[in-house]
Amino acid sequence: MFEVSGSKTTSKIHLEKIGAGKYPYITTQATNNGIAGYYDFYTEMGNCLTIDSAVLGSCFYQKDNFSASDHVEILRPKKFTLNSKLALYFTSLFNKNIVILGYSYTKKRNQIRIKNEIVKLPVNNLGEIDFDFMESFISGVQKTSIKGVIELKDKIIEQTKKAI
Repeated sequence: MFEVSGSKTTSKIHLEKIGAGKYPYITTQATNNGIAGYYDFYTEMGNCLTIDSAVLGSCFYQKDNFSASDHVEILRPKKFTLNSKLALYFTSLFNKNIVILGYSYTKKRNQIRIKNEIVKLPVNNLGEIDFDFMESFISGVQKTSIKGVIELKDKIIEQTKKAI
């Protein structure tokens, strides 16, 4: 489903010489979408997934063009177009595999392992991958999350009014 390749390694020292900018610098950190700063330089085109192959194997969606540190693998779809909803669906599956497949510092998620991973995908009545379902599912999750935030906000406002 995905073409897996290594990123072009860019050192942070090199980026600091170039200076701050708008392009994310993707590293192997498992937080903040793997982003460790923004610089005025990129080597990779966005709209792809990245996987850390040095530590836990975290997967993130990179919407924008970026540069990367060592051990950042790039996944690009072979036969479909990635959008933000499909990307969220796939990152969820790949991140779930971290636990299922037991990735760790001693069992790294390298390119060979990534290429051999199996993920279960929904299919339609024709037996084809159901991308529409994946997009609808993520939309539903997003709406539920937004609804929860609004309910919490309304509750806080109501409590504030009572306190005043």
